[in-house]
Amino acid sequence: MALIFDMDNTLIGSRIDFPAIRRSLIALLRAAGAAHEPDEGLARRALAQLVAVGAAHDHAHGTALARQMWEIIEAHETDGLRDALPLDNAGDVLGALRTRGYRIAILTNNGRRGALEALRAAGLHGHAEVLIARDDTPALKPAGDGVGEAVRRLGSIDLAYVIGDSWIDGAAAAASGARFIAYRRTAEDLRDRSIEPWRTIAHLSELLTIDLTR
Repeated sequence: MALIFDMDNTLIGSRIDFPAIRRSLIALLRAAGAAHEPDEGLARRALAQLVAVGAAHDHAHGTALARQMWEIIEAHETDGLRDALPLDNAGDVLGALRTRGYRIAILTNNGRRGALEALRAAGLHGHAEVLIARDDTPALKPAGDGVGEAVRRLGSIDLAYVIGDSWIDGAAAAASGARFIAYRRTAEDLRDRSIEPWRTIAHLSELLTIDLTR
């Protein structure tokens, strides 16, 4: 049984300003003439999907938008994860889950170096067997590749759950055949993204009370 946790705002209280990142990326795409979709549509895209728009423009026109976009994202990640604290006594919860025999992985769209630094600072490094960061998978959430890679590295997994606070976690779970447990998000919040969580929780400790074997 694998429990695959999102990191930002699931295990760690991140202060990454995702709306500000999205605005910066959209502005960069607009300035380069790389995006023709209305802002409302672009604003609904995951950051990785916006970077993919830039990468497609780079391929067609020899520009370097994707690199600039990742630089913007990485700068925000560094600022937003500085001194970030664990949520809901995450270390104790992860420890209790491992004691019960669950295999634990962390899946983040953040870069590996920054993710490791944040986990160490929050006292969570070593609580998971596997960390999958954006350096480790060709397609980021909402694609299911990272979930699949986590399961592959854990090995001998018959059932996997993804626990996260965002629609992209639910989409990654659905794409990989895993069950999605929405953290601090209601089913109604996710409905406009066509995400149907298997269960919703408001506190990580609720994972200790749910029968995950059925």
